[in-house]
Amino acid sequence: MRLDELAYTCRLFGEIAGDDIASADLHAATGKRIDLSDPAHAKAVLVWLNKWGCRQFAIAHRWVARLPRPGASLATLKPRQLAVAADAYADVKARTASTRSTKSGGIAIVTVGATGAAKLLHALRPKVLPPWDDPIRAALGLDGSRDSYLTYLERVQHDVRSIEAEAAARGITNVPAALGRPTSSLPKMIDEHYWITLTHGLPADPPT
Repeated sequence: MRLDELAYTCRLFGEIAGDDIASADLHAATGKRIDLSDPAHAKAVLVWLNKWGCRQFAIAHRWVARLPRPGASLATLKPRQLAVAADAYADVKARTASTRSTKSGGIAIVTVGATGAAKLLHALRPKVLPPWDDPIRAALGLDGSRDSYLTYLERVQHDVRSIEAEAAARGITNVPAALGRPTSSLPKMIDEHYWITLTHGLPADPPT
């Protein structure tokens, strides 16, 4: 992934998907430091997940301490730290999000699932942990398991390092700010790149 490709696909993402107002509202409600033991923060996360298309959550928070610190960088995380994030993902993914009544009169348990787990972890650590969706996983040959999420983290980490190295060679120290996205993070912008190129199958290079 090249810096110019990222700049183009993130601009295209904004044109197609619009501004990420939901994330801005979440950051404003939580001061960018989400504490799920705070009822107001938990409610704000639920609202954010609803706007992102995840509408069935009953949040638990005992696993939050497993995650990298909020100010960490994905580029500098060690393998053991990535593994801890993958363990937290697996834990969240398997948790009960809600229950639903079935037509037969029974109760069906709905788990958080792969997309919901990654999005919730991204909400908690937006500078570190990227979200993903079904088309991105399918395009990359990932099955949503704990190990596939770890593979995805390693892939995005490689992308972040490549972009930061190219930016440094150009004298750029803050890539999101340089691309007109000062409140975004590189993991989120790389997710947008994948949303354009993998979810929607559009080219990464701008038309000539």
